[in-house]
Amino acid sequence: MKNLFSLIIAVLLAGGCTINHKMISSEDLCKATVENPQNHKVWFESIPDKDKTLECGLPASGTIKGYCNLMGNIIPEKSRFTIWNWQWNPKSPDREIYESIEGTITGENGESYYYTGIIVYDVKKETFTGTMYINGGIGKLDGIMGECQMKGSVRDGISMWSAHGTLAMGNGYEKAELVSVEDSKK
Repeated sequence: MKNLFSLIIAVLLAGGCTINHKMISSEDLCKATVENPQNHKVWFESIPDKDKTLECGLPASGTIKGYCNLMGNIIPEKSRFTIWNWQWNPKSPDREIYESIEGTITGENGESYYYTGIIVYDVKKETFTGTMYINGGIGKLDGIMGECQMKGSVRDGISMWSAHGTLAMGNGYEKAELVSVEDSKK
């Protein structure tokens, strides 16, 4: 009886993991509603341009690789970022840097979205947090809008992070439709 109970629990857990890890397509994003949000997992890693650095030593631009459930694997050559402004936090000089970033994320499915954001980098801990604003896209992500919170770390100039937040489709649908983006790890 104990083994049967353990088997049932194992099957339920395995089934839950399978549902949690299913790939959600952009078509599912268009069907998402406030009452029935879709969960999306995102993780990214930067590939800095070696010849472009800020005066503080951080990368000024580069590409991004990773995975997003909205579009699958990310194509680094079509997913560029640029840090267009930075400054030391006046309340903690030599400790925190504020960065303004913009770029595009493009997936293997050919769809893209555009983003801007603010990143707060802790120089001593080599960690960062930030807010990304998603403001438009290409393909089925045309009209996407939203805000995501990111959290990550930096090692040898390479950033790795995950994000969570809320996205809305604003491309002619009568009602803006929401989707949540959950933290994930590599």
